[in-house]
Amino acid sequence: MKFGVYCETLSPRELSQADVVELLGRHRLTLGHALRFEEDDGRFAPERLGEHLDLAQALHEAGATYCLWPLLPKSLGYWINERNIDATARMIEAILAGCAKFGGKPDWLVFDVETPWTQMEAAFFPGPPWYARALSFAKLFLANRNPRRFAWASRRLSEIVRTLQGEGVRVSSAVFPFLIADLIDDGHTLQDYLEMPVFSVPFDAYNAMFYNSYLPTAVPLVMPPGSAQRVLYEYAGELSRRMGERAWITLGSTWEGIIPGNEGKSFDRARQFAPDVAAAKAAGIETLWLYCLEGVLFADRELTVRRPPADSEAFFSVLAETPAAVPPPDARWTRNHAILERLLRDRLHRAYGWD
Repeated sequence: MKFGVYCETLSPRELSQADVVELLGRHRLTLGHALRFEEDDGRFAPERLGEHLDLAQALHEAGATYCLWPLLPKSLGYWINERNIDATARMIEAILAGCAKFGGKPDWLVFDVETPWTQMEAAFFPGPPWYARALSFAKLFLANRNPRRFAWASRRLSEIVRTLQGEGVRVSSAVFPFLIADLIDDGHTLQDYLEMPVFSVPFDAYNAMFYNSYLPTAVPLVMPPGSAQRVLYEYAGELSRRMGERAWITLGSTWEGIIPGNEGKSFDRARQFAPDVAAAKAAGIETLWLYCLEGVLFADRELTVRRPPADSEAFFSVLAETPAAVPPPDARWTRNHAILERLLRDRLHRAYGWD
C-alpha cells in the first residue's frame, strides 16, 4: 500500500526540520503541502515556490514524495470550483513559470475541488442559526445549477490538468465523499449543484475525504452517528470498483483545521481512526492519506506543543499496520441511503436531465 499526509498551514521551513523530514521519509509518505496564495489581486507571484521545491528535494533524498497543494485567495473561493476556473488557470501558469525559474517540479499536484469559500461561510460555517444556514444552502444549491457552466468548467479544467500532465506532473483531485453518488448514477447532478467538477475531469487519482471525526455531527442524515465506517466502506468500495488504483481515501481529521466549527472534533490519538483504516482497506483501497500533519506533530490547536516522537510515529503505524475489516451492515444507514437515493435519482437527477 501507499500512504500520504496533508499539511495545510505549516511553512516549508518548519517542515524542513530534520526530524520531520526523517519521519516522512521513514514511512515513505507523500506529503501534500499547501501553497496558499494570499490576497494579491490574482497575480500569483511564484517567488515562494522555491522554498517548496527545496523541501521537495529534501524529501526525495529521505525517501518521501512531494505533492503541491495550491490554494487560491479566499476572495476567489480558496478551493478550486466552477466559479474560479480562470483564476485557477492563472495560478497554474504561475506555478509552472516558477518551476522553470527554480529548476524543479513536484511529483504530484492536487486540485482541491470544493464549494466556494463564501458559499461555505453562508451555508455551513457556524454563526447564523441552523434555519438561516439551511435557507442559505437551499438558495445556493438551486442557484448553482447551471449545466452549461458545468460543462464549460469541466472542459477548461481538463485542459489545465492535461497541461500539467504534459509537463510530467501527475494530478489528483480531492473529492467530497458524497459526490460518489454521482459516479454510481453516471451523472453530474451533485457536482454541479455544489460547484465541484471532479469525475468529468481526467485526474490521475480521485481522493475522497472521509473526515469521520466530524462528518457524523455535520451531516447526520447522510452519515448517521455510529454508521461512519459502513458509509465509508460502501462508498469507498464503489470508488475502488470504478477507478481501480486511482481510488484514494483521506481519513481524519487529526487537527481542527482552518474551518470554523470543528473545535473538539478531531482524532487526537492515533487509535481513534483505526476503524476507518480497516474499513477503507476492506473496500479495496490501496492508497490512504491522512489529514493532517499538524495534528500528527502537535498536541494543541495553536500548534505550539510538539507531541513526543513515539506519539507522532503512531499515527503512521496505524495507517500501515491496521488490518482490513468489513464493518457490519447498519440499519440506519440503509434507511437513510434509500431516502437519499430516491431524492437524488427520482427528483434531482431526473429533473436535471441526465436520464
